[in-house]
Amino acid sequence: MLAKNKQLYKSTEKSSIENMAQDILCQVSTEDTILKIVFFAGANGNEEYLANRETLIASVEKEFPTTTPLVSYVAQQTASDCLTAEIITLEQEATIIRHSNYIILESNGTRELMTGGIIPKELEKSTYAQALDIFEQLQEILTAGQFAISDIYRQWNYIQGITVENEGSQNYQEFNDARSIFYSHTQWDNGYPAATGIGSCAGGVMVDIYAVQGGEINSPIDNPLQIAAHSYSQKVLAQNRQAALPEKTTPKFERARITGATIHISGTAAIRGEASSESNDILSQTEATMQIMNHLVTKENIPIPCDDTVYDFLRVYVKHKEDIPQVQQYMEQHYPTPLKHYLVSDICRPELLIEIEGTARIL
Repeated sequence: MLAKNKQLYKSTEKSSIENMAQDILCQVSTEDTILKIVFFAGANGNEEYLANRETLIASVEKEFPTTTPLVSYVAQQTASDCLTAEIITLEQEATIIRHSNYIILESNGTRELMTGGIIPKELEKSTYAQALDIFEQLQEILTAGQFAISDIYRQWNYIQGITVENEGSQNYQEFNDARSIFYSHTQWDNGYPAATGIGSCAGGVMVDIYAVQGGEINSPIDNPLQIAAHSYSQKVLAQNRQAALPEKTTPKFERARITGATIHISGTAAIRGEASSESNDILSQTEATMQIMNHLVTKENIPIPCDDTVYDFLRVYVKHKEDIPQVQQYMEQHYPTPLKHYLVSDICRPELLIEIEGTARIL
């Protein structure tokens, strides 16, 4: 994987989406090679989401007219209610080939593809139909870039009303069934991507991917404390069964992947084996989540030589905004070093209160 850096920016006050975007973009160094900006802010419905997205894209295009970064907009309320942005920059020499909603990077035999946020053409359709539309778009992008579906190493899946059921069919299960159909078009000889499936308050379904070809290391990591998500039993899957499928399908992702010296940690919650924590206490679930994640990245669990690992970045999703101060206090006390931010989001199981993803570095 090519060397990249992630920085976190927040608008200084709550204002219009345009003013908050300008505030953030004025903080960014124009000397950096910016590949992608992921914005986070709440939205009251799909109409506002689409308007905000259009404004954010236009603001970035105005600020960077010739080297326009990719843009993703995630409809999740931030801890401060202001606009937050993750800005990904390139930290090495590489050829950058920019397209309307994806970038290809090339250097020393390694090729990477990054997308901006892919959204469906019609947000009012079912989650299943939206996801199929998005995966059709992704297939076109991968084909144009000469990448295989199995080259995807990191994927983010944002699903409005993730645990909502419509006529007995749960949105997250609908998404998983659509993903399974898309993934069935290739062989996964080296494991699935690391991935996050998380709720959003608007915008239907939105997907981001990173894909890679070449490079010395690209390996999945399992977690002995958890059953692999793609091996879950039918009893923990929510109700939904597409006529095209023999049974409900599993969430197809690995607990983490290593590319180079970076560990990409999938969205992790308080799930041991395949069962959710029985606690309804936010601090108990936070501690349990980090214990599971710590075990995942312990040097004994890394499948390559490793003296130690250290977290670089953590994105913390909290179901109830009023719980964020407790979570933040715990995380700052026990994990003060990593760059991190806190977002309000529904989690993929109704009983779960928190989910955490991030990256760690192999030492």
